Amino acid sequence: MLIYLTILVLVGIFIFFLKVQEKENKKNIEKILRSLKEKKIYEKIPAELKEEYMATLHKIIKQDLELDNSIIELREYRKELEVTYNTLLEKSKKLEYSNQSLEAKVTSLSNINALSRTVLSIMDLDHIINIILDAYFVLTGAKKISLYLWENGKLTNKKTRGDVHFKGEISFPESVLKEFTYSDYKRVYEELKKEFKIKEDEIIIVSPLLIKEKEFGVIYIIEDKDRFTSNDEETISALGIQVAISINNAKMYADLRVKERISQELEVASRIQKKILPEKITDIFGLQVAKYFDPAKEVGGDYYDYSKIDDENFSITIADVSGKGVPAAFLMALGRSIMKTLEIQKLSPSATLKNLNKIIYPDITEDMFITMLHSNFNYKTKVLTYSNAGHNPLIVYRAKTDEIELHTTKGVAIGFLDSYNYKEGQVKLDKGDVVIYYTDGITETENHEKELFGIERLKKVIYDNKDKEPDQIKDVILDEINSFRKGYQQVDDLTFVIIKNTEDAMEI
Repeated sequence: MLIYLTILVLVGIFIFFLKVQEKENKKNIEKILRSLKEKKIYEKIPAELKEEYMATLHKIIKQDLELDNSIIELREYRKELEVTYNTLLEKSKKLEYSNQSLEAKVTSLSNINALSRTVLSIMDLDHIINIILDAYFVLTGAKKISLYLWENGKLTNKKTRGDVHFKGEISFPESVLKEFTYSDYKRVYEELKKEFKIKEDEIIIVSPLLIKEKEFGVIYIIEDKDRFTSNDEETISALGIQVAISINNAKMYADLRVKERISQELEVASRIQKKILPEKITDIFGLQVAKYFDPAKEVGGDYYDYSKIDDENFSITIADVSGKGVPAAFLMALGRSIMKTLEIQKLSPSATLKNLNKIIYPDITEDMFITMLHSNFNYKTKVLTYSNAGHNPLIVYRAKTDEIELHTTKGVAIGFLDSYNYKEGQVKLDKGDVVIYYTDGITETENHEKELFGIERLKKVIYDNKDKEPDQIKDVILDEINSFRKGYQQVDDLTFVIIKNTEDAMEI
């Protein structure tokens, strides 16, 4: 019994000890867990748990540090994401603005392109200007517009839109404008700009009109300051270019129309001029005749004529009006018509020139005159009577002596003096004699070296071809001139008449 009691007491003591130990272990476990949580070393760790405890603690501390680093990295990453987001947002806004600006530019360019196609199909300058000025109001914030163009050295106001009262002008001599640079034109436009009266809230834009350094004028555009944008500036610049192109095209078209009209009129005048020259004749009164006329321009100032006066006399005339082209042709036609009237009177060559000069002098300008050689051939006597008003001498080949001679008389050109008594000369033509009447377009023909064909070459051609008929001599002269010129441009009218006497004088 005692043994049982002892055993029972020992069991109770053991159980109590176990409970105390369990409680103590529980406290140790809590302290161990707390130390691990707080990441502090628990000094009373049992020896058998110490190694594993320390490894666990180090692992927790390491993981905690790694977690802290991850959190820091996440925070940094978040900041970077926020910066990236804000940047993208800003760029998105800018892109949206750029897209809007681009759309506006595309729309503006499309409108300008449509405008360009419209005005290019129109050639009336006033119509073009009206369309383009209207476009300024549609495509920009323009309130007022004033357009100026250069005309004959003067910068003149052509059109205005809006309440623009100032329409001043600026003019320069043409010789001064030729020396103008871009800076000079810009200075002129800026000076004119100062004359416009604008309000404080307005701005005036100067838009020069030029193409390849060719100045056409300037446009002044007045806008509200708060409405003026970079797009307006670009559109104004583009419209300025379009205005200049359109004006240039219209002026070129107008010039072309004028040139075409003048060309057509000159063509008609050329036909008329050639029509009034005498018909070709081959043989009259024993004379073989060849002629040639080629003006340097559509019409010329050279003139030749020959005609039968009566049953014994045949007149031959050659003349050269100073200058070339239309003015010379007009004076040539006037001189010819008067000569035709005077020939009816059957006057001597000198009297005919005197009367011609008397009639023409009052109506001729100081810078114009006519050189003329007028002659009369009597087929019975074979005497050629001539009078010279400042013209080239006759070149005569004498068959009997086989020589070339020059025959002339002194006399001033028609139109130099109010009254002048012309002299006469005579040469009797034997059978085989050749005479050439010519203008200085032959002797003054130039080549690329600026050499002149000259009278000596002409004399040689005649001498070398003395036995040929006039038409053949004519062809040789033209061949020699073309060979000498070698493609160099014709600078003067070419005119000549060749006669060859084929009969002896009649016995009286």
